[in-house]
Amino acid sequence: MPFKKILKELTEKTGASGAILLDRDGEAVDSFVTSSGLELKAIGAHKGIILNMLKDAQNRANGGGEVCSIGITTKNARLAISAMKDGYYLVVTLERENGNGSFGKVFLEAKKAIGAIEREMG
Repeated sequence: MPFKKILKELTEKTGASGAILLDRDGEAVDSFVTSSGLELKAIGAHKGIILNMLKDAQNRANGGGEVCSIGITTKNARLAISAMKDGYYLVVTLERENGNGSFGKVFLEAKKAIGAIEREMG
């Protein structure tokens, strides 16, 4: 199953405005967007920096315990960031007023999508 199909299914199931798969360097591997003008590549790269900073802070504070996912709410959007194997990560964007896309549902569906993506990666 190609990555774009998995990202499309994730977006449709959660009512998200987009989903992007990025590598450890913040480079887009694939994405699916429903909203025109959504700068998903820039959003994804910046959120990867946040994920890495939180992982580092967690390791320094507790000496372990891996950060697996982060939910961020801004004035206009909500972002769900999930870590994957080999430093890859998945970012799902939701419009703030979208009442159908709760973080719980997004993270549940993202976990399923990550499983499918990682199987494709080998």
